[in-house]
Amino acid sequence: MKGAELSTDVLVNLFKVLSKPDALEIFLLAGEGIENSTYAIEELGFSSKRYYARLRELVDIGFLRKTGGVYRQTPFGSMIYSRLLPAMGRAYDARDRLGLIEEFKGTEIEDEVRNLIEGEIKIPDLVSNKVKILETYEDLAIEAVDLYDSAEESVLLASNYFDVRVMEATFRSIDRGVTNRLIIGKRSLSSKMKNLKMMLSLSFAKTIVNFASDKVNLEEFVRFTEIPYTFCVVDGHLNIIEISNTLNEDFIVALSIDDRDIGEKLTKFFEITWETGEFNSALKILNSLTT
Repeated sequence: MKGAELSTDVLVNLFKVLSKPDALEIFLLAGEGIENSTYAIEELGFSSKRYYARLRELVDIGFLRKTGGVYRQTPFGSMIYSRLLPAMGRAYDARDRLGLIEEFKGTEIEDEVRNLIEGEIKIPDLVSNKVKILETYEDLAIEAVDLYDSAEESVLLASNYFDVRVMEATFRSIDRGVTNRLIIGKRSLSSKMKNLKMMLSLSFAKTIVNFASDKVNLEEFVRFTEIPYTFCVVDGHLNIIEISNTLNEDFIVALSIDDRDIGEKLTKFFEITWETGEFNSALKILNSLTT
């Protein structure tokens, strides 16, 4: 399974943005949502140029996204805001106690001392086997396929991509009795599914045949609507969150996170988005082939 537990380049970019006091103030203000930038500029005491420059950096790095006219923290940004930044503050305040770890380095109780001190400070386990950074789209696709193949109960996928490998993994999970629901972003439908080369490819044709022959009510399986980012929830706790460039929709990075609280939040967002979706008329023809 590909992916990086720690990427220096990614972390440098993240902390480069957060190291700017102006950006940090805007990021914190967006915790409640920024509905009026004019008011925010006055409250922060920034010039318009300074405010919008920092706001763009926060959006481009994936911390903030404009939804319904309001700048809000993304799930990724919210995790940084609610877990990483407070932990950094606690670690700074407890730096003298953390220094004790060095005194026990190389001894039999080094791990016990480290766990005790870090447990008291409540340092979140953000860089661990529970969180992986997926640096390329290829890493994202492979991780998604692996999670599909490991699914035991359910998979919720909201995607702005149409990847044949992921679709084939979807059918394999359905064959195992895993409950699946899929939201396809309308950008994906218009820019990728209408691509003639893909439509005529053998892999795509095989996917459609499998889809039609599978005993699945497509209207209960797939919806089409606008989605701000690609994400996936497997068995309620295995999650993928993708961060893309808001200007051209290019892939930036994705996170694979094993966390049930995040899974619950993404599931609620999926349900809300599902209700706004529609069942595309073209798939009604395909659905009729299964009945």
